[in-house]
Amino acid sequence: MPILDQGYQHWNGQLMGHAWRWLTIARQGCRAQLKNRWVWFMILGACLPAFILSGFLVLWGLFEQKSSLLTPLLFLFQGLPDEVRAGPRGYRTTFWTLAFNQFLDVQLFFAMALVLLVGPELISQDLRFNAMPLYFARPVRRLDYFAGKLGVIAVYLGAIMVVPVLLAFGIGFAFSLDPLVIRDTWRVLVASLAYGAIVVLSAGTLMLAISSLSRNSRFVGAIWIGLWVVSGVAGTVLNQTIHKDWCPLLSYTGNLTRMRDALLDSQTAWDKVAALFKAGQDQIRQASRPNPFGRRGRVNFSLGPPLQPPAPPGAGRTSTANASGPWQTPSYPWQWSAAVLAGLGALSIWVLATRVRSLDRLR
Repeated sequence: MPILDQGYQHWNGQLMGHAWRWLTIARQGCRAQLKNRWVWFMILGACLPAFILSGFLVLWGLFEQKSSLLTPLLFLFQGLPDEVRAGPRGYRTTFWTLAFNQFLDVQLFFAMALVLLVGPELISQDLRFNAMPLYFARPVRRLDYFAGKLGVIAVYLGAIMVVPVLLAFGIGFAFSLDPLVIRDTWRVLVASLAYGAIVVLSAGTLMLAISSLSRNSRFVGAIWIGLWVVSGVAGTVLNQTIHKDWCPLLSYTGNLTRMRDALLDSQTAWDKVAALFKAGQDQIRQASRPNPFGRRGRVNFSLGPPLQPPAPPGAGRTSTANASGPWQTPSYPWQWSAAVLAGLGALSIWVLATRVRSLDRLR
């Protein structure tokens, strides 16, 4: 039997430091997921709300400048109160907050669906093909392995949760032509980015923990659907039947939504808008009433600086149980949702630490 001498083969490549070992795993995982056409469809679908958000900020910037470019689109602004039309800059923060709040609300659905497409095979496939010895036979620690797998989810979630926020904020600033935009809306940007980071860390670690529980990727996907859909339905049904503050805590996406409302302070923005429209409706009703001389009154709207909207009832309180309308947010404190998400994160880390073992502990 001949002996084959393989000889020496020179390796041409770029050496990287130990701190970037996780990047190789993340890069390879991202390339593998790009072959899935459903991932592309989901990313393209998530671009539509981003275009709508950018379009709204462009229109609002032109509206603040009283630009003549809005002449064909004046019908879009006829329903706004006269205070807003007279001084839109005074309500910039409010409407930007509502715009980003609605955008992130829609993007949460795409984020959960994208995690369902990307996440189930990240660890379960390695367990099925016994690839752990191949990873840990190299100078790769468990922390590098977890960071690389989490990086795959972070790249795709960041593409629909973080990048559109930065682009839309830049477009809104460019079309406003007002340096005070940063002063008025930087909190909206920071809150949106913080919420995106919470979704990435929470959903990423939770999916990795579920993926490490089984070698069957379909079973992992079924668990994620149950956590996403079934928990949401259960929280909604219990909230409508027994009316307890803790009922929405059963919904995973409900807890993420509660954190978004707390970061953006969307309740305050909704209350300001509701007070504006309510005041406008009251003025219209008062003007339509006949006076003692048989004539209907007229409302005189000044074109001066915007009026300060009246404080909504219950402003300053954390509970909104007595609120009504589409702007109502959950009445329980946001700290409860933060505790639930932190508990799920700690549980996920414990599951990963026990299910994925280093080479000296593999059997």
